[in-house]
Order: sequence, then structure tokens, then C-alpha cells
Amino acid sequence: SRPAHKVYTLVGTGVPVADALFTLARDAGLDVDVHPDVQGTVTINAIDRPLEDILHRIERQASVRIHREGDVLVVEADKPYPVTYHLDYVALSRVNDSVVSVATQISTTGMTSSEDNGSSDAGNNNSTTRVVSRSVHDFWQRIERNVRALIGQPAGKDTSTDSADVIVNPEAGLITVRATRRQHAQVAAYLRRVLHNVRRQVLIEATLVEVTLDRRHRLGVDWNLVAKSTAGLTIRQDLLGLNLGKSPFTLLTYQDSDTDHGSVDATLRMLKEFGDVKVLSSPKIMALNNQTAMLKVVDNLVYFTVEADTTTNQSISQTSVTSKVNTVPVGFVMSVTPSIDDEGQITLTMRPTISRVTGFVKDPNPQLAQIGVENLVPQIQVREMESVLRVPSGHLAVLGGLIQDSVEHDRTGFPGLSDLPYVGNAFSYQDNRVKRTELVIFLRPRIVDRPEVAVRQEGLDRLLPTAGPAPAAAH
Repeated sequence: SRPAHKVYTLVGTGVPVADALFTLARDAGLDVDVHPDVQGTVTINAIDRPLEDILHRIERQASVRIHREGDVLVVEADKPYPVTYHLDYVALSRVNDSVVSVATQISTTGMTSSEDNGSSDAGNNNSTTRVVSRSVHDFWQRIERNVRALIGQPAGKDTSTDSADVIVNPEAGLITVRATRRQHAQVAAYLRRVLHNVRRQVLIEATLVEVTLDRRHRLGVDWNLVAKSTAGLTIRQDLLGLNLGKSPFTLLTYQDSDTDHGSVDATLRMLKEFGDVKVLSSPKIMALNNQTAMLKVVDNLVYFTVEADTTTNQSISQTSVTSKVNTVPVGFVMSVTPSIDDEGQITLTMRPTISRVTGFVKDPNPQLAQIGVENLVPQIQVREMESVLRVPSGHLAVLGGLIQDSVEHDRTGFPGLSDLPYVGNAFSYQDNRVKRTELVIFLRPRIVDRPEVAVRQEGLDRLLPTAGPAPAAAH
């Protein structure tokens, strides 16, 4: 073989491809085989250039494929040929729908006059607000559509024929493309970029805290005081709601001056200045880029829907009672979708929801009261937030401002006397206290390229089981 530093010169204008290659092969001491379909001319001015460089420039001008087999240059027309690419990705199509709705309905009672019937039912006053978010993730269908666009094949072309240029097999993780060499180079570069982006992961640490505000801070947590007392805090508030697409909220980002990311523990200690702090949940979840992850820790509360049907036959009334089992989830549910850009910024679409039982109410169905059946229906308190945040990797974001008032009833009195009817209140004392709480959500997303490194950095590797000694080989 020729030495790597050997250079050649090829200068010509409108020279047929076969003549240019014959001249170059003669100077390089190589044989050349040119396919009959090779046509076209080249205009080139290559002086003292390596052989591979000149051949590559001829390929780009004349749309030919040149490869070397020993001491022979084989030249073929750059016609479409099949190449199979292997994509390690799950064969799964996901559809995520998120709906946040607020409905208000006011029904008026009584009758209103009407010229036709003399009276009619009064109308209703309805108000409904719905925010619907929908994301469809069909990796293989989108890959097929994009590859067809790269090779210039119409998206609606029938792929069941033998002339199909793109064949996708999601179960095997294979995609076969029939294209020219130039098109294959574009397809390969595109698939490499796609796999690099979809394989990136985000570790999301969330902490939900409920702060019972004391009398000095009835208006909520003053994040400006927190920012002044700690370096590395950045606060942004949007309380006017000028943009109707965004709800009022408080966003605070924190970065410790000694580390690359903020500390939740330090921030929790700061919140104790405003009242009692209670951690409701502290989940950690890993999600792929642009994939929705959901965490659900709930108790399915069971209640019954009771219906009483009374029938009368020959002055004899019979009542049948039927019940239907219903469940309502009570606890913590969070869905989050991360998106990573090339600068290390993470865009989070998140929706945390916290629900709990505040009490029970009786079913006012008069038929149940007639037969002495008491049916209790739970009252569920729901606090949720849906927002889109942009946070640097490793930084701590804080969402706050969800303040709620609740009344606690405490009754104490003399044993026995306080339970007497009519006069029991004279021997008892009732304390009604108003408690104001604020819900604060801490989020720290971090890009994880190597999960095993992230586990060691978090100190979680010591919690994982270690592999035992290898079993002895049988003789």
C-alpha cells in the first residue's frame, strides 16, 4: 500500500468521471473498475492532496460511490441501496392527557312567569374553566415520518410493496432505509442525534412542605427575607395575573455558594422562622427526556352510593335498597415531563396534586331518611398546581403562595355534664381556631448521563444490596 503522506494532483474542467479516475488511478498505481452506469463530469482543482480527499470530492460532484478493494478502485453510480439501522428504544406509544377544570353552577329556585305556560323553571348560571394539556409520544411513527422526509419519499407512500424505501420494525428495534450514500449519511447523522437526545435522563427531587403560619406572618412566607439572609437565592413573583394563561405564583431558585446545587434542608430550616414546618412528601423520580413520569402514593377511599326504590302494591309499600361501591384516591399524585436543551437548561411541565379528607356529609336523599339509612359521603380537599418551569440543571426551584384557611373546633367540659342535652353547653368550653397554612413545593432537577454515578453522588449506593460471593463451580 502507498504511504499515508503520498499526495496527488488532479486539475480539470468538465472532465468525464471515468477519465478523471483513470488518470488518478494510473498515478497512484491502482487498477480501476468503472460501472457502466457511471456518468457525468467533474471540475476539480486538487493540488498535492491525499488520494482519499480527491476521491471524496469526486463522489460529491458526480454522485458516485467509490470504494477500494485491495489495489482496485471500484466505481459505481450512487443508486439507492438498503441499510439497516439498529435503534435501542422501547416499542411503546404513550398518550398523556392532563385536565384542570373549575366549574361553578348556581341554580335558582322558584318559578318565573311565562306568556305560554304561565310559569317556568328558573335558569342556571354556569361558569367553567378548563385547561387541557395533551402530549402524544410515538417514537417509531415519528422516526419513520422524519426519515421519509430526509430521503424525499412522500409520507403517504404505501409501505406494503417491495419498493418501500423505509421499513420499520419497532419490536426488533430496526429501521431499514433504501437511499443513496449521501442520503444515508444524513439519515445516520439524524438518528445519532435523536438517540443522544431521547436517552438523556433527568433526576427530579421534589419535596412538598406545609407551613403553618404563625401570627406574625399571616400573609404567607416572605421570600424576600429568605433571599436577603441566604446567598445564592433568586426570587421571581407573578401575583398580578396579567397574563391569563398563567396563574399567580412565587418562584424562587436557590444555589448554594459552596456547592453546585441548592440544599433543601437549609431552606427548610429557614422556613421554620415563619411557623411550623411539616414535610408531606419527598419523592425522587427519574424520567427520560420528553417522557412523562407519574408518581402516585394514595389510599383508595371507599364509599357507597345508596339508592332506595319504594314500590306500592295493593296498599303495601316495599322498599329495596341498592348500593354501589365507589373509590376516590386520597394522597399525593405528581406528573412531570422534563425537556433538556443543549445548554443544560431543563424545562419542566409539572402537576403535583395533594388530596385529603376533611369530613363527611350525609346523603340528603329523603327516601334514605324514611327507611333510616344514613349514607356518608366524604369531602375531599384538593390542592394542585400545574406550571411550566425552566430551571438550570442542579438548581433548586421553589413554588409557593398556595395559602389556605381552616377552622379547628376544640370542645372541652365537665365529664358527663357537658354531654347533657340543652344544658350541656353551659358546662363546656368550645375553642374555634383559624389555622392558615401555605403549601411550598421544592424541585431540583438534574441531568443524569450516567445513573450509576448519580447514585454514588447521592449516597444511595450504600442502601443497595451488594452481590454475594460467586457460587463454586461443580466438578
